[in-house]
This record gives sequence, structure tokens and C-alpha cells, in this order.
Amino acid sequence: MNLQIDKEVELLIVDKALSHIKKVEVNPNIETDGDNFDYWNSVPLNNGRFIDYNIHEANFGEDSNDYEWFCSAYDVDPPSEENKHHQINTDITKLLFKYKDGEVKYYD
Repeated sequence: MNLQIDKEVELLIVDKALSHIKKVEVNPNIETDGDNFDYWNSVPLNNGRFIDYNIHEANFGEDSNDYEWFCSAYDVDPPSEENKHHQINTDITKLLFKYKDGEVKYYD
């Protein structure tokens, strides 16, 4: 199922993702708050919900001469009686972009 995201939230994720990618390409060993080549984070929405996003390098950083990055966003289910924590719903997702050699290919 395709995730529906407000354009403002999508642009925020894209900005954060491209910033992460550029930092890691300059210094693959830079310390970040996650895995540099399979990075996950969240963006809070105004309604108390979240959108999670993942930035991953196709080879998880193994070939530092030929990085190819992808960024996807995921719906997050709110806590429920069965699960007291927020849960990433990988069935509701949207591929946002691919990045390689300084070029961004956006997906609708």
C-alpha cells in the first residue's frame, strides 16, 4: 500500500536524508545517531503520529567508490491494547528517492 505524505513532511525527510547521505559520503566513519548505511529515524506529525524513514546504501557501504542510496518512508501504527509501543508498518510505504553520483531521482 502506498503511503500518503504531506508535501511539507516529505520535503523535510528528503532534506534530512540528503544531508545524511552527503555527510556519510564525505566521511563514511562519521559518528551519527544510527547506522550510517542503513539509517532509520522518525518525523513527528502534528496529530501525534509519526512517519519513519530509512536511508540505505544499496551495498551497505561495502563499495565506497560506487555509493547508491535509497530513501523510503513508512507509516507508524500508534500504540494499541496488543502493542503498547509505536510500530513501523512496512506494508504502508513510499519510496521517496534514489541518489547516486550527486543526482537525485524522485519517485511519485
